[in-house]
Amino acid sequence: MLRALFRSIRNLLCVPVLPLWAIARRLGRPSAPWVVVRLKPRLIEARQPLPLLRRLLDAESLRRTSSLAAVRRLADYAIRDPRVAGVAFVMPPLHAGWSVCAGLREQLLRLRDEGKSVVVLLPRGGGHRELYVASAAERIFLAPQSTITLLGLSAQSHYVKPLLEKVGVEVEPFARREYKTAAERVTRDSMSEPQREQLQALLDGHTHALLRALSERTGSPPERVEKLFETGVFRAQQAIDVGLADGIAYEDELPARLGVDAKKGTVEGGRYLRYKEARLFRPVRRPPYVAVVPIKGAISESGAPQGRRSSIVAALRHARRDRRALGVLLWVDSPGGSAEASDLIHREVVRVKEKKPVVAYFGEVAASGGYYVAAHANAIVAQPLGLTGSIGVVSARLLASNLFDRIGVRTEVLRTGPHADFHSPHRPLTNEERSIMNRELDAFYDSFVALVADGRGRSVDDIEPLARGRVWLAQDAHRHGLIDELGGMDVALERLKQTVDASERVRARLRPMVVATYRLEAPPPAAQLRLGHPVLESLRDLAFLLGEGPAVLYHAISIPRIR
Repeated sequence: MLRALFRSIRNLLCVPVLPLWAIARRLGRPSAPWVVVRLKPRLIEARQPLPLLRRLLDAESLRRTSSLAAVRRLADYAIRDPRVAGVAFVMPPLHAGWSVCAGLREQLLRLRDEGKSVVVLLPRGGGHRELYVASAAERIFLAPQSTITLLGLSAQSHYVKPLLEKVGVEVEPFARREYKTAAERVTRDSMSEPQREQLQALLDGHTHALLRALSERTGSPPERVEKLFETGVFRAQQAIDVGLADGIAYEDELPARLGVDAKKGTVEGGRYLRYKEARLFRPVRRPPYVAVVPIKGAISESGAPQGRRSSIVAALRHARRDRRALGVLLWVDSPGGSAEASDLIHREVVRVKEKKPVVAYFGEVAASGGYYVAAHANAIVAQPLGLTGSIGVVSARLLASNLFDRIGVRTEVLRTGPHADFHSPHRPLTNEERSIMNRELDAFYDSFVALVADGRGRSVDDIEPLARGRVWLAQDAHRHGLIDELGGMDVALERLKQTVDASERVRARLRPMVVATYRLEAPPPAAQLRLGHPVLESLRDLAFLLGEGPAVLYHAISIPRIR
């Protein structure tokens, strides 16, 4: 009520300046034929609401961030604007995953399909991701001293079991099934065959997508393009000679390469978007919207708000109660986490679905618990190069009796039951206790498979061969029916709009709005922090695995970065 009152007063105060506003709009209207979009190094799917203090503390980071959602909106305006002949992207080395890069590439292709020219300038050269995106443009320019790195993709796993043995620590894993390798880096000293198999499949999928993009760019068959991996690094002129680029240009020379005047021929993308989205009057009442509920990072009972069970559940309940929220987009970018927290979030998703449609959009990775929470959505949409699946469960137990002996620590135990010190690291499990652990994991695995089967409208016998803890590329998961549609967040939003119980006019005006309940709290625990070094990250993930209870839906510990 107060919001409507304040907006009404504001709109009344704006009435006298309406003529000046109209004149300023007329004089400030961009008329340049080229829109120049200067991307920042960090590319994300969409910005999320943050508390004021968090925005102030992270101001520098936010300035170095570009939003794919903003690029989509800019592309929408540029396509409808007859004054715009083309869009030029200035692209630095990207700190982004393959799914977000695929989404950016889709926007370049969409602009071209709608008759707009697209140019990419790589002022600092680029690698696989930058070339994958830029290959969708009509022309690619490089700075004279820049290089293109095309070495081929790789994935590295570091195994820390020998390190743990040196300090007197062992980790006993319990996993369902063979592809559930979430503890492998701390329980083995080499890669298992199931892990090698699924990692090779992921690498092959990414490589195939890269080669297909470069093949379309150069007009050469993929087999010939793959030969470029042998050379590896290309100076600017070498890249032009082999068809990876079209010309050389410094950033200030870009207008000349586009054939326009430096001052009147281009308009900055930020200014163009601000002009298109500027409004003098604000709606008095908040219009209907699509509630976007983000689930990002490891799912837990504590830690970062975006992965905290209580915050996610609160956001889902708000979306369920709010009559203006006509549907819910579940934005999942999580490797999983706590089994109990994942189940409670899934329960809230089911409750929302009873009142309004729910569509899940998977980001870079929505595996294990990340898949669990979305299994009963009306539809699941993901980018082809995202990671998903990992339908399985894992647990681990720490044994540190050798460490205690070395440092002179003796343990005395008093107990009222034979298994009272079940989780204590001072002794190994008995055979009976291992049976208890295995029985618990079997039961949870069976319920996980049954839940997915019910959510996908399939039988357990159909889902079980696709489960077994295996991580799939989203394009393969789509082929097997674990994903309903391939595409970006815009595709997921459009699919959700089509299922909303409203008129076509209302559907067309629906806009997404992130629903979140963030509070300023203490820094997240070590299990949530990025430590940089792979060995430290393995130990961080081990701490998370041991700290989340007897059953964990988590896979990030053994998904190496694909470079």
